[in-house]
Amino acid sequence: MSAPDNIAFHAASPSGGQGFVILLFRPQADGTVRFREWSSADYMAPGREDVMPVDEMNARVAQWARTGWKLTESPIRIEHWLRGR
Repeated sequence: MSAPDNIAFHAASPSGGQGFVILLFRPQADGTVRFREWSSADYMAPGREDVMPVDEMNARVAQWARTGWKLTESPIRIEHWLRGR
């Protein structure tokens, strides 16, 4: 069974004040991942699009998990998806 072409999750600050909806697109052969991100401050605004190294996105998700952010997807699942496992 192959991984889906994209994965989305919500990350919410433990204080409840800040959050993001993240849509990740299939990682590229060069080790980068394209993503779209919406802030909880304005979900109706167009999402911010960017590209970053897979390792950097994994570190961002791991940091959120370590600091008590609520994630709608397991950080392990996100890492495995990013690594193509």
